[in-house]
Amino acid sequence: MTPEALRRLLEQVAATAARVGELPDEAEAGPPAGPIFEPVDGRSAGVVADWVTPVAQRWAPELDLEPLELGRVLAQRLIDHHSIDAVEVAPSGLLSLTLADSDRCAIIDVVLEHEATYGLPPGQRVPVVDANGQRSDLPAWLGSDPAVRTAQQAHARLLRLVRNARAVGVEIRPSDRREDLGHVAERLLLVALADFPQRMDRHEGDSAQQVRAVIDLAARADAWNQPIRPMTIDERVRGIHGARLALAVAAAIVLRNGLGRLGAPAPERM
Repeated sequence: MTPEALRRLLEQVAATAARVGELPDEAEAGPPAGPIFEPVDGRSAGVVADWVTPVAQRWAPELDLEPLELGRVLAQRLIDHHSIDAVEVAPSGLLSLTLADSDRCAIIDVVLEHEATYGLPPGQRVPVVDANGQRSDLPAWLGSDPAVRTAQQAHARLLRLVRNARAVGVEIRPSDRREDLGHVAERLLLVALADFPQRMDRHEGDSAQQVRAVIDLAARADAWNQPIRPMTIDERVRGIHGARLALAVAAAIVLRNGLGRLGAPAPERM
């Protein structure tokens, strides 16, 4: 589920609450413009939520409400939706949302269906590289940045995992239970994939911040080490392997496009 989809859901529940008198009529116009959803900080101990939003704090003054009051109404409406498993409201009004497993994993299909454009601005194409994955026109500052190489290595690692999995018969199938991608590292990676275009767009023109966004995504991918193929000769291929293969392919696509947005190639082998 992308930040844009979460915003649309929030607009829907706020409009419903306004129509039944739980919120002022002005709430039907929707929340303030701009990004309002951010991934939960994965470094926080005990974090189980996926997204946080300060929308109640930003929106409450416009509606003449207290942030906590607005947050509680939005939380009650959100938890009634099938896409949301849990909502927590902090005393400050900050909302923490946990998605239903199937909705969190839906980002995989979004990436696969928009492979050529996901995370890229309109009109930009992924750079063309030679057989060695090199470009002669790589910007000087980018070519000397070791952080970019780290992201390229993460991309190459994902493709190596994909090749190895496919070599033993793992395939991406519609019947794979992607909702079983519930390991913490998988959840963090799925949310990072959903957030990536928003984060890159927010820092358009700021090379350092866009490099940081790509590096952070690479770190999420590197932290994910769940097996995507059978690890012993007597283990059969299972649906979870196909689900993880789909996640690995999606993560590689987003990393490739992120590197391309920077102007850097994404070699298949390093």
